[in-house]
Amino acid sequence: MAASLLTRIAHAANPHSLERHTWKDQDLEQAVISHLSRMLNTRQGSSLTCPDYGLIEVSEMLHDFPDAVGIVQRAIKNSIQQYEPRLKNVQVRHIKNEVLGTMYLEFEITGQLHYPDGRRSGLRFSTSVDGSGNVKIG
Repeated sequence: MAASLLTRIAHAANPHSLERHTWKDQDLEQAVISHLSRMLNTRQGSSLTCPDYGLIEVSEMLHDFPDAVGIVQRAIKNSIQQYEPRLKNVQVRHIKNEVLGTMYLEFEITGQLHYPDGRRSGLRFSTSVDGSGNVKIG
């Protein structure tokens, strides 16, 4: 699966692009990260056609701390495995927060990015979830 249809159309329509029909590895990586950001900032139940798309309501899980860490970690991994087919062998690891008084969870997400031509490469990025359930991917 290549970059999204809208990304491909925008790239092909750019009259200044010398590479109108070729894709760089960064295009696919950016498309995957952009999709993950949108997906993880969507609450389950928001999509009528796909009720389990997105992430669970994190603010409701915080009262289950420290069990909330594992619940959110599994929810992130399950969402990625279910709805981002370009990323395989997904691992989500909790990163302990050393700053006292902060209300957010940090995770490291790793996986193998599968390119349309059959190549694979590792992809690693960090993400943080705040007390309101907002997800930042870095």
